[in-house]
Amino acid sequence: MSAGMQGTDFADTARQLAFVLIPMILSLSVHECAHAASAYLLGDRTAKDAGRLTLNPQVHIDPWGTLFVPALSVLMGGVPFLGWARPTPFKATEFRSGVNRRLGSALVAAAGPASNLVLSVLSLAVLVALGRSGVALYTMVQDGDSMVPRPSSIYVFLFTMFELNLGLAYFNLLPIPPLDGYRLLPPALDRLARPLERYGFALLMAAFLFLPPSVLGTFFRPLYFVMDRLQALFGVGEVG
Repeated sequence: MSAGMQGTDFADTARQLAFVLIPMILSLSVHECAHAASAYLLGDRTAKDAGRLTLNPQVHIDPWGTLFVPALSVLMGGVPFLGWARPTPFKATEFRSGVNRRLGSALVAAAGPASNLVLSVLSLAVLVALGRSGVALYTMVQDGDSMVPRPSSIYVFLFTMFELNLGLAYFNLLPIPPLDGYRLLPPALDRLARPLERYGFALLMAAFLFLPPSVLGTFFRPLYFVMDRLQALFGVGEVG
């Protein structure tokens, strides 16, 4: 391989990483800030006093879960939906008088995935608005003997924000600790779910690392269905 081709490959890889890691950092920062804000609104100052009621990525980033794992997924050709930030602390015992601790904890947990759903739909809406306002979302590039459209950087960024945030919401709603969906389980399932607190994270990592692609494809099928429906609703095509 020539030096020129190696340089092109490196530039393409760096571009792919940037278009995943930057949205991942932004999305997880919003996710964790939403947890902190919901806890604060319920009367708990734990996250605020810890400096987590902010969109500043520096206080939320987990080097392993926010950067390394998503980057490794991209380099391996996978889908970077598996990512996490530093958990936002809160104490149900600090909720205002009259706030049910179980319900309050569920609201705090749900705020994270809800923020990702909002970001996902907002990204598509902005993409459509830019297109209708005349912003150039494609550039023409040479491909052999013909010219083909290539999505602009803003298109790739917003479309990645759409896909990534929808994926993060879906992933975080799984009823497995330490994910947010675990706090949404009804009390009747506590006895069955509690043993997972020790092994939940290990089981998640093992599933994503060792399950065959066909099984993971089945798991993500509902997510892809929703993505397709939203794209059809907004009239937005895939990034090519």
